Amino acid sequence: MKPRNYWKNKENVFEESKKYATKTEFKKKSGNAYDSARKHKWLDEMEWLSNNNGKHPKGYWKIKENIMNEARKYSSNEEFKEKNLTAFLSAYKYGYMDEMDWIEKKKKRHKNGWWTYKRIEKEALKYNTKTEFSKKNQTAYKAALKLGVIDDFFINNYIQY
Repeated sequence: MKPRNYWKNKENVFEESKKYATKTEFKKKSGNAYDSARKHKWLDEMEWLSNNNGKHPKGYWKIKENIMNEARKYSSNEEFKEKNLTAFLSAYKYGYMDEMDWIEKKKKRHKNGWWTYKRIEKEALKYNTKTEFSKKNQTAYKAALKLGVIDDFFINNYIQY
């Protein structure tokens, strides 16, 4: 039970709204806070709430707090990348991946033991594209594919600046 006039306080309403991903979810799960935000015209200031169509407002994934909150939902790079590629790419682009100490960063090794993650990385960094990598060192390229780490080294191919 909240004290009287609790939802008239902008800080209280904003804190409550950060628990939700969409305006619809905010309205359903915290109707009083939502009504106060609507009445005081605070909804437009809540950039972290996506529109009801599920899309986030422009610039949403440029905000570190939004990226970090999304990343906390996942325990591995693979899961993060699979479930929210846009947030994942933004985390790489803005250099936040190293700060995400809860995300498991696997150091995989090829079955014959030679192509470790570090060796593949060292080799891959010599090339600008996956195609160039595959042509110049097919063995390392195939090992990277088998380990599922190829995108770790060519992530910038997806990022648009």
